[in-house]
Amino acid sequence: MATEPLYELNWETERYALLNTRICDLKLDLEQTLLYRCIQKLYSELESKKLFFRPPYYFTCAGDEWGCPDQVPIMGIPFHLADNRLVRIEREMGYTNYDRQDLMALLRHEAGHVYNYAYELYHEPEWREHFGDFYATYPANFRFKFNPFSRGYVRSQGEPKYYAQSHPDEDFAETFAVWLTPRSNWRNVYKKWPSIKKLEYLDRRMRELRGRKPHVTTGPLDSPHHSKTYTLIEYYGEDLDNFKDKALGIYDEDLKRIFSSNGHRKTIPARDLIRRNRRFLVDTIVRWTGARQKVVAPVIGRFFHRSRELRLSFSPDEESYSLASLTALGTTVVMNYLHTGRYIPD
Repeated sequence: MATEPLYELNWETERYALLNTRICDLKLDLEQTLLYRCIQKLYSELESKKLFFRPPYYFTCAGDEWGCPDQVPIMGIPFHLADNRLVRIEREMGYTNYDRQDLMALLRHEAGHVYNYAYELYHEPEWREHFGDFYATYPANFRFKFNPFSRGYVRSQGEPKYYAQSHPDEDFAETFAVWLTPRSNWRNVYKKWPSIKKLEYLDRRMRELRGRKPHVTTGPLDSPHHSKTYTLIEYYGEDLDNFKDKALGIYDEDLKRIFSSNGHRKTIPARDLIRRNRRFLVDTIVRWTGARQKVVAPVIGRFFHRSRELRLSFSPDEESYSLASLTALGTTVVMNYLHTGRYIPD
């Protein structure tokens, strides 16, 4: 006797569902990520310097995703780094993969921008004396000429190594990153370089800022992820069907067809209908398919979770139709799985 297949949510299923989700609707699990641990380390490094202003951050979704908005003291961080599942998708798509060293170099650099903007240091004559004109034009596409032998700038901890030479604002941020890094030994490393004067100025100025509240704390954000209404697959410019073959339990479009409020003012959340009728749905599908409850129950559970996540609802006068349609969908899904081992028909 053949063994009945067991329902299972695999990575391909989860990836498919994420790719089909609007970016603004993504539920990010930041605290489980390497990024979160690196942010906490950044805050610890600042605290060790007796700087208690913690640079705030938000998650961006744009072409150039790292960076503070212009003169706004908030770090912009690529949204995909805020969830391990999105990090995995990014890696599988063949895009940039950050390790701990990469993240710390970027965070220290962005923290330099935050402190510059929060305390408006770029307005000060001594800042301009060391770093130049803050309002100088950025090089087009960040293609800038640099002198690899220059000792007037610190060396970047990330790439490109000569990024400090691109603009006065970047020069300050790179200098800040070197100054902040534990065990960078900057006094000895740069003691014979003209750039030591920038580090000494920054060290003195940061000591003066201890305990002081920032002048600026807010401002307009640039491309926050929560403003993006396109799906993750649209963001990548890929075809969703390419990720469907191994996915199990993808029912979003069917559920959207069943639960359509048609503009009715008073609606009922679809999740409530499924919760109230869960036992009926499971028992009925078990009876007509011959499947066991442990095969059917997770399917209904999947209906519930997707209906909740998609915020589906229906009109009160459509309750009987919706329940019957949901039963039919569940029966179709389970029968397809029993006969083919897949929850999605070709």
